[in-house]
Parts: sequence; C-alpha cells; structure tokens
Amino acid sequence: MPEAGQPSADAAGQGAAPLRAGILAGRVGGAGDGAAGSRLAGFLRQDRGALAGWFGAPLAARIRHDPGLLRGLLDHDIAAIDRMIAAQLDEVLHHPRLQRLEGSWRGLAWLVDGLDPTSRLKTRLLSASWAELDRDAAKASEFDQSALFRLVYEAEFGRAGGEPFGLLVVDHELRHVPERRRPGDGAPVDDVSLLSALAAIGAASFMPVVLAAAPGLLGVDGFGDLALSNDAAAAFRDDDHARWRTLALREDTRFLCIAMPRVLARPPWRPDPARPDGLRYEEYAPEARHRTWSVACYAFAATVARAQALHNWPADIRGVGTDRVGGGLVLDLPAEPFVLGPETVWNRPSLDLALTDRQERDLVAAGLMPLNTLPYGDAAFAAVHSLQTRAADAPGRDPTPAVANRRLSAQVNAMLCVSRFAHYIKIMGREMTGSSMTAEEVERRLQTWISGYTNASLNAGPDSRARQPLVSSRIKVHEMAGRPGAFGCVIHLQPHHQLDDVSAVFRLVTGLSAQDAAA
Repeated sequence: MPEAGQPSADAAGQGAAPLRAGILAGRVGGAGDGAAGSRLAGFLRQDRGALAGWFGAPLAARIRHDPGLLRGLLDHDIAAIDRMIAAQLDEVLHHPRLQRLEGSWRGLAWLVDGLDPTSRLKTRLLSASWAELDRDAAKASEFDQSALFRLVYEAEFGRAGGEPFGLLVVDHELRHVPERRRPGDGAPVDDVSLLSALAAIGAASFMPVVLAAAPGLLGVDGFGDLALSNDAAAAFRDDDHARWRTLALREDTRFLCIAMPRVLARPPWRPDPARPDGLRYEEYAPEARHRTWSVACYAFAATVARAQALHNWPADIRGVGTDRVGGGLVLDLPAEPFVLGPETVWNRPSLDLALTDRQERDLVAAGLMPLNTLPYGDAAFAAVHSLQTRAADAPGRDPTPAVANRRLSAQVNAMLCVSRFAHYIKIMGREMTGSSMTAEEVERRLQTWISGYTNASLNAGPDSRARQPLVSSRIKVHEMAGRPGAFGCVIHLQPHHQLDDVSAVFRLVTGLSAQDAAA
C-alpha cells in the first residue's frame, strides 16, 4: 500500500502524464518539482502498478503481454537515463576546482606509489593552500620569521635528530601577474612576491623548491597553444614580466625550479562491465581542458627520489641513457589509449604539450624546466635548469670561468648534490658550537670530515668518484661579531661525479650556532 500522502503508481498511471516522459525530458529532480518528485518516490517504493506509472496506462496495456517490446523499451529508457547521468557526471568532473583537486591528489598518489619502499626516503605532506602561504609570508617581517621557515628550517636544523628536507614540492601553477579571481575566491595572490620568500627559505635551508608554470606565465590560455610557436619564451621579454626577470637575477633563485607542462593525472573514464550498479559511463573529454591534469613537479620529484634511492647521490636526474632506467626518464605515467580498431591501441602522449628541440632550448634559457615527450609514450627532463638566469650568461662556445660557474650553480642536479653536504656540515657545526670549541677547531674538524669525500685525481675511476664525489673542498669558519658562540661558515665545493664541468666551484654561505638561527 502507498504511504499516506503518496499517490499510488496506478493512480499516477491513470490520471497523470507518465513518469517516463518527464524523467527522460529532464523535468524531474530540479527545483520546484515537488509533485513530480513525490510521484517518483512513490514509484520507486512500489511494485504494483509500476508499469502503468512509468509508461502510462495505455502503453502499459499494450506491452503487458509482449515481453519483447517491454524489454526493448526498458533497455532504451535505461540507456537514456545512463546518458543523462553521464552528462551530469561530466559537468561535475570537468569543473575547474574539482579538476585541480583531483589532479593534485592523483599526482601525489602517483609519486608516493612509485617510491621504493625499501629505500630510506621519507615523504611528508603539508596541507596548506597557496593563499595560506601568502598570508604567512605577509605577516612575517622577514622570511625567517614565517611559520613555513620554522617548519622546514628550525624544526630540522634546530633540534637533535632533525632531518633536513632535500626537496620541497609545491603543487601550484605560477603566474607573473595575480590571477583573476571569481566571486568568493578571496583576494588574489602575488606569485612573484611569494616566490621571492620561497627562494630565501630554500636557500637558507639548502633545499631546492620545485613549482609549476601556468600557461598564463607564457602568455597563452593553454600549453597546447605553444605547439606551433617559433619562440615559446617570447612572453618573458615583455613589460609584464619585468618583475619576473628581476627575480630571476637573484642569487637565491638557483634554489627555485619551475616545471612544465602538465601531466595527465588519469585517462578519461571508460565503461566498466564489472560495475555493480550496471552504469555504463564513458567520460566525454574531447579537448585538453576536459581532462584531469597534474603538475610536472611530481614527475621531477620522482626522478630525484629514484636517483637518491639508487645511488645515494641525486645527480642522475636528467637526460636519457641507452638501455637503462635513470637520468631524467619518467616512466609509468598515466596514459590515455587511442583505439583505432579491435586490435590497434596506441597511447596518447601523457603531456599536454610536445616540444620541439628549439622550443625546449628557449624555455630552458628562460629559466624553466620542461618535461618533454619521447617516442612510444615516455617522457624525460633533458635539462634541469633553475629559475636563475643571467643575460650575460647566454650560451657560447668559450664561456669564462665565472660564467661556467654560474651556469653550473643554476643546474638543479648540482644544487641537490652540494646541498646534501651543506646539510651535514650544518648539523655537525650545530653540535660543535654547543661546546667551548674555537672557530679554528670547528673549521679543522669540518675540513677533516669533508676531506674524506674529496679526491683530487681527475683520472679517478667511477667507483672512486662515487665514494668521493668532490675534486676539492674548503671550509672557512669565523666568529660572528656580536653573537658569542655563533660562527659564520663559507663552504667551497668542486664536484666531479656525474656533473658537467669539473672546473666549477660552488660557494655556499651559512651560519653555525647551537640555536641554529638563520645566517
């Protein structure tokens, strides 16, 4: 029996339009359809009279004794409802906010799932929005007063047992001007100002920071718009990028790297016959904007993690070797199948832009770190250049030693390597400054330690270079005026294992103290 106040399906079928017509026309389920909604609820609760309630009494009488016709009409209606549900799912899945959220979590999941569980690598997650980081930086009078600095620097360098971070991945797409916001989104964020604070924090912590480039940074609405461009980096020379170019000249921006383009986070959904609800949903995603993308930062972090896990030395993170997995090669990216027939299936590229050699060189020279496609579906980082750029350091045949040094110090693989030495030196120096040792004694002990990783022979074999990756090393420690018990430290490192130019020397400056305040 129908509940009180609910019309029976028989009554609905005899005195009202069939539910079928309203539902298939999309007139049930919206605002202001209380009567139709009540009829639908009553229909779903009953078996008796359901046929008349759905098809209407005249049609129900015709098909009651014709199972073939009934089955055909029901199959038709189920398929029509599936299409309506699919259209609604498409609207939800393709909303920009949900796409960004899904892309972020899927990118993170892809990175973590690909880590070697037997390695000593650790991944920590900070759930904070870009706007929250901006407010944190704005409240601090100096970068070392921010909560982010205390989290990544003081909490690790300033306590016994601290573990300095080797790489900070920020899931945010950068723009050179504040993004236009929709109502309710809050105040726009000046990415350049916040990027300046991140560069200072990364330099103080000896922690490269990797972020992503938004298409708007290159003056386009989507990365695909660059496909036919003869000058992919032309936008960086216009007046709107003046502040961006000024930032790129700073010394500490060698700890910033900007990855691009976007990476497919998941292929469009396909029908799954094993679904328990029987819904045959196929996502309609004809354009790039309908797909779910993640930032290329996760792909870069995966190459760093692999190199560290394999070699305990994060230098092998660029280029592609022959018959080996390493370098900048990125494997196992989500792929979208391109079906040409029952037995012909190709995978589309997992990136939303395939670069030519010239485009890739232009973007690297502009301070970006492009991930590019390879034949047969994989991708790779051919170069891992930081944001730091110098107009005077344009590529040439015979660079001066100073230019060669600056070029190498702008390579992220080199900075990752020397930063690991800086981490150990700061931890050791913190323990020493808690005693009554003089600057000369601290310097001598640190120099003795780092000499164990130094081999001056340029003809040393691969095994020797792996154990002793430095050609030369020098550490100078001096007392800091007005700060008893605190020392300044200048580190000179000349690496030669897996890096470009053995003549290049890195100069790092930091502070050593029991409290380990920022230098």
